[in-house]
Amino acid sequence: MSDIKSLMDFVKAAKSRIEEIPVSELESLIAQGYNILDVREHDEYLQGTLPNALNLPRGMLEACCDANYPAKKEELMDRDKPWLVLCATSGRSAMATDVMMQMGFTNVKNINGGMAAIRDAAIDIIRPPLHQK
Repeated sequence: MSDIKSLMDFVKAAKSRIEEIPVSELESLIAQGYNILDVREHDEYLQGTLPNALNLPRGMLEACCDANYPAKKEELMDRDKPWLVLCATSGRSAMATDVMMQMGFTNVKNINGGMAAIRDAAIDIIRPPLHQK
């Protein structure tokens, strides 16, 4: 039974392989040209996100990053485009960052603490329109 992994085992393993940034660096990295990828579910995203964030639920990440998949996201086809990945508390985004690196993304970082840390730091968020995805 000891080889059964929990969610936190996966998150811890992902966090050991990725780069995380504190929310205090967020505005500076955005000013340097980093894009925001919000991997929360759409209903979470609608409750508030960072301006200009691309919402792509974690469950669709691999398919949308795959150039051979018919429903790929064009925004994700440039593997050198810089991304900051966001979720609620940084677990899903850590796993997403790890997967993106495995898929060849060269400049992707996880926002440590996620939206919880962003709200705690009183960083401006927006509520996207209901029809926006």
